[in-house]
Amino acid sequence: MLELITFLAVEEAIPADHPASILAIPIGLLFLSGSVYVLLWSNYGAKKAGAIYGTAFFGFAFLLGVFWWFGGPGIPANTGIDHLPGQAQDHYAPEWFAFEEGSPRAEFFPGAEDLGNYLSPEEFLGLGDLDEEALQDEPAFGQLAGTLGQAVDNMQSQFLPVDDNGVAQIGVGRREAFEEDAAAARPDDAVGRAQPFFNVQQVGDAEVYEHAETGVLLATQTFQATATFTDEDGVPFDPIPVGDEVAWFAFFDPGAEWIPSAVWTGISFLLFGLSLLWLDRLEMREKRLATVEVEEPERIAEPIAQ
Repeated sequence: MLELITFLAVEEAIPADHPASILAIPIGLLFLSGSVYVLLWSNYGAKKAGAIYGTAFFGFAFLLGVFWWFGGPGIPANTGIDHLPGQAQDHYAPEWFAFEEGSPRAEFFPGAEDLGNYLSPEEFLGLGDLDEEALQDEPAFGQLAGTLGQAVDNMQSQFLPVDDNGVAQIGVGRREAFEEDAAAARPDDAVGRAQPFFNVQQVGDAEVYEHAETGVLLATQTFQATATFTDEDGVPFDPIPVGDEVAWFAFFDPGAEWIPSAVWTGISFLLFGLSLLWLDRLEMREKRLATVEVEEPERIAEPIAQ
């Protein structure tokens, strides 16, 4: 039985939309929370047990949300839940949005297309004097270089989108221009085409720039489209540049990873306050009943007439 449970957990044999997966959390809460509530019920009654359990549960949930939201010693901020029900897992995650020169997005960042404004990551961070080994040890450089990788991937996927079969999803006019350049530079021994035939090469390294007017972080990368032929044995030749080098840009949206934790914290605090108020009302009612019983005058027994 243990081997079966391990298999199901590792191999993900039960999909997320399976009824067993959907019922797992409600059933777990029913057994764990229900057992504690029943124990309290047997000592305090149904109403007071609910008030005590609600105060304890939502108080703990509130503290948990605070740590998720603001972090703590050894705990980074914005951890815990990262999306709300019905949303994608990366709904609030930071993301780079690519755009090309002259696009509507470019209008939001005047001067963004001036490549002279952009600097290498190390120069942008003021670490240009460090050698390669010392540069790699800098956390700020590692973080910026890592996020720039996402920016380059997004820009490249829009510069030359490719489907699952390796076919470039480009317009007819652009494809014809690429075909003409490829035919003009085709090797004499070429007999076939590599898959994918049209590909991308990155020219230089990605650079960054903080837009002065908006304070938004921008990135740029130059791309060159290529075509690759093969010989009679299927061995590919060196890629042939087709079209012109094109600079693409991207702006960084820092996201709002704190929102799910903030919603959790706010709801937990509200329910904690309501549970605490409910418990206080029950306690005050019990005190009033006890006071009435103490203050009720004792009836003195009257002698029976002889």
